[in-house]
Amino acid sequence: MARVLVVITPAEGHVNPSLGLVTQLIDSGEEIVYVCTEEYRSRIEQTGALLITYPFPQDAFSLDPVLKPQEYTHPYQFIYMMVGGIIQRIIPEVLRVIENQKFDYLIFDSLMGWGGTILAEKLAIPAVCSVASFAFVNPLGAGEGMQEMDTNTKELYDATMKITRALAQEFQVSIPAIEEIPVHAGELKLVYTSRYFQPQADQLDDRFIFTGPSIIPRQDAQTFSFERLRERYPQTVYIAMGTILNKNLDFYQLCFEAFGDLPVNVVLSSGKYTDMEPLADQIPSNFIVMPYIAQLEMLQHTDVFITHAGMNSTSEALYYNVPLVMIPLTSDQPLVANRVQELGAGITLNKYQLSVAVMREALLEVLSNPSYKQQACIIGESLRQAGGYKRAAKMIMSHMASIDRNVSNTKLFNK
Repeated sequence: MARVLVVITPAEGHVNPSLGLVTQLIDSGEEIVYVCTEEYRSRIEQTGALLITYPFPQDAFSLDPVLKPQEYTHPYQFIYMMVGGIIQRIIPEVLRVIENQKFDYLIFDSLMGWGGTILAEKLAIPAVCSVASFAFVNPLGAGEGMQEMDTNTKELYDATMKITRALAQEFQVSIPAIEEIPVHAGELKLVYTSRYFQPQADQLDDRFIFTGPSIIPRQDAQTFSFERLRERYPQTVYIAMGTILNKNLDFYQLCFEAFGDLPVNVVLSSGKYTDMEPLADQIPSNFIVMPYIAQLEMLQHTDVFITHAGMNSTSEALYYNVPLVMIPLTSDQPLVANRVQELGAGITLNKYQLSVAVMREALLEVLSNPSYKQQACIIGESLRQAGGYKRAAKMIMSHMASIDRNVSNTKLFNK
C-alpha cells in the first residue's frame, strides 16, 4: 500500500474530477492524504481520504483580482495568475501542513504548474499531473504569440519572474524559464477527456493518459422530481452557468424572454448564492428555477444544455450524449466551446452579442437538427470508452509499482 499526497487547486472544476480517482485509489488499497481547503471537506472525506486544510479565501476565484476569471490575450497573463495567485499562495502552505510527513508519490493539479515540480522535488517522490481541462499544448492566450513584449507584457514578465526567483530561492530549487512554468509536469499526465475530444492530441506523447471525465455520483446533491418534466412537455432544456460566474440576472432575464413561450421544459440552476428574488415575478410557467440541481442526474433527462462551456459541465453533458448551446465567458471556456462546435455537437454564441432572437434561434436549431445529437453521441462514446477513474487509478498504480521495481533492482545490482 502506497501513501499518496493529493494536492488540488481549491475550485469546483478541479476538485470534482479528482474525487472518483481518489475513491478508486483508496478502494485499491492506497492511503490518500488530500490537501485542500475547508470548503471541500464534505466531498473529499466521503472518498475516504484524510483531509488536511490550509487557509484560502472561499470566494477567491470570484473576487480576487489575480485569480478571478478573465479573458487571456497573452500567455503571460495566465502564467502570472499561476505564479502570483496559486503557486505563491498554495505551495508554501502545503509544505507547511505536511511537514515531516512521508509519501510514496504525488498527484497535483495542473493549474499549479511549476508548483507541482517544487512539491515533488522537495518530497523526493514521483508525481502525476491531474489535468482538469484540455491538456494545453500552449498556455492560454498563446494565440497572440510569446514574442510580443510591449510595456504591459514586460511588466507582467518582470512581476512573474520576481515571484518565481523568490520562490526558487526559498525552496532551493532551480529557476524555470517563464515558458516552463505552465507546462504539465509529472511522469504521467492524467487528462479527464478522450483523445478524440482533445484538440491537437497528435502533439501529446504517451505520458498523457486520456481516461475521460470522472463521473461519480454526488452525495450532497438535492433531489429533483424528473417525472414532473415529461408530464408537461416532451423536451427539456437545462441551463447552468457554473459556480463562479452564475450571478448574472440580466442573462437569466434574457433566457426568460427567449424561451418563456416555447413548448419545452426549461430547468435553470441559478447557483446557491444567487439572489433570484428580483426576478421572482418574471419566471415563465415552463421554467423550473432552483439554486442547485444534481447535474449528472439532470443531464440524463436533458435534450439541450445551455452552458458557459466549462470543461466539467461540457464533458458531463457529452458523456450523456447531450448537445450544447455554449456561451463561453472566460479562461479555457472559448477553447472548449470551439472544440465542441468544431466536432458538430453544439453552437457557440458570442457573449457580447446575445439577444432574445440569437438565443432562441440557437436553441431551436440544436433542438430540431438531429446532427448535433448525433455528434454529441460520437464524442460521448469516446468519453465512455476512455475508461474513467478506474482505468486512471490502475495506470497510476501500475506506473508507480514499476518505479518501485526498478529502484529495487538497482539497489540489488549495486550491492
